[in-house]
Amino acid sequence: MNVLMISSQFRPLVGGYERSAERLSLALAARGNQVTVITERRDKSWARSEMLERVNVLRLWCCYRRHLHQLTSCISIARFLCTQGRQFQVWHIHQYGVHAALAIFLSKFYRCHTVLKLTSSGPGGIHITGKKGIILSFVKSQLLKVDAVVATSRETASEAMVFGISSPRVHVLGNGVDTACYRPHNEAACRNVRKKLGLNALGVVLAVGRLSSEKNPDGLIQAWKSARSDLPTGWKLVLVGDGPLLGTLRDTIQRESLGDTVLLVGQQENVAEWMAAADMFALPSHYEGLSNAMLEAMASGLPVIATRVSAVDELIVETKAGVGVDVGNMRQFASALVQLSLDSSLRQAMGRAGRQVIEKRYSIDEIARRHEQLYEKLLSA
Repeated sequence: MNVLMISSQFRPLVGGYERSAERLSLALAARGNQVTVITERRDKSWARSEMLERVNVLRLWCCYRRHLHQLTSCISIARFLCTQGRQFQVWHIHQYGVHAALAIFLSKFYRCHTVLKLTSSGPGGIHITGKKGIILSFVKSQLLKVDAVVATSRETASEAMVFGISSPRVHVLGNGVDTACYRPHNEAACRNVRKKLGLNALGVVLAVGRLSSEKNPDGLIQAWKSARSDLPTGWKLVLVGDGPLLGTLRDTIQRESLGDTVLLVGQQENVAEWMAAADMFALPSHYEGLSNAMLEAMASGLPVIATRVSAVDELIVETKAGVGVDVGNMRQFASALVQLSLDSSLRQAMGRAGRQVIEKRYSIDEIARRHEQLYEKLLSA
């Protein structure tokens, strides 16, 4: 099968949906499919093209400046689709918006099948394209014509149907996880990894993600401050990631005298090792699509404390793989931190439950296989 991935953001950018697009592309290629990714070349230092294992990555020109970025990016994508799009059987578009609408519009001329992945829900969900305005009206009219939608959770699927996409075209498929890379470790292995990372702690709560307002890292630090006196001795909170709130968080940690128990370690390539060093995982977001970091934590056998954003009820609460708390309620979050830190048996049981969920439903091989089935269904229709 010849598949075109349309992802305006891709490597070297390493956010959530970029990583998901890359992981799926590599897995599909490993299963014998031809996979090409087109993305934006936002920096001249980025290679125009490269082979990422068996995946062909093409970076298209754009002028990455305000007022010019979206227009120039759409011109480049349109030119590629008009000249080369016909050779691909499926156009898989990652995230809604103008690029998605343009691709769906052009696909009808070349009789190519389109799949749209919805990577966000809640305040960042597809419904925001339903607002008034000429461009948004065009975007909505085209999104409604997509052949299939990949929704990462029941909530995202429900939003797609409320938006107007018919139920038979909406498919709930999560993000895939490399279960060989992200796996549980015993206590001895955990101690060794902590030593390697220079992490002097008897217990670790880990958070991984962009340090931005929607991820609510400042709320997590406040919850940690509230829970600190009731936590076991030697426990630390580690935040992996970078973003616009980094300076503010550093100031908060210094002002609240939390520097001995809260660590900001920046962006890390070896996230699997940080997972292996942890005892539990924290997701304090105000909204999410389907958190890759949460799935990786579950695959690593970590219990999860998460605000009840998209997919948390179905993945964490219903499966007993962790604790769900109300969005923004950091008092509840602090209580959950204390509860799990004091109960190793409960942490282990929740961690095992999470690993089982990932192995059964979210391994990257299983997710790639189910995408192949979706593509084949479209081609045979």
